[in-house]
Amino acid sequence: MEHNRQELLAAFNRLYHEMDDLYHAYARRSGISDTALWLLYALCESGETLTQRELCAVWYYAPQTLNSALKSMERGGLLRLLPMPGSQKNKRIALTQEGEALKRRVVGPLIEAEIRAGEWLSPDEGQALIALTARYVKFLRHEIHLLPGEKGEDNPEN
Repeated sequence: MEHNRQELLAAFNRLYHEMDDLYHAYARRSGISDTALWLLYALCESGETLTQRELCAVWYYAPQTLNSALKSMERGGLLRLLPMPGSQKNKRIALTQEGEALKRRVVGPLIEAEIRAGEWLSPDEGQALIALTARYVKFLRHEIHLLPGEKGEDNPEN
């Protein structure tokens, strides 16, 4: 039983990395970094502008990783970082016309491909995929926080 569980986890991790590699290859083929791809994706998905803080919270990027990508994209004329009223640190990400065009050209077709791939799953399979993956991530977060050097976390069933 234990050996089977290890094989399942190894297969899951290989698939995760294969999927990550697909997105990485697409980003490279599109001439942008992985972080730039996901930043554009997040802005497309949200349908509105986001702050750096919101983007870090929703997409789990380290602030320094995101800041580096934002600065590079700003230098490339793809976006502007606009200060939020009453805050010097928190900035809103606003795509320029070039950034919007890149988002449409790169992220639009990617989302369409994801939708077409998802259509190969039944609605129940799609729901199960998300539910089980979310459940696994919740338990994995709990278990990793229990490892030496990590602060403990509440029971994941809460």
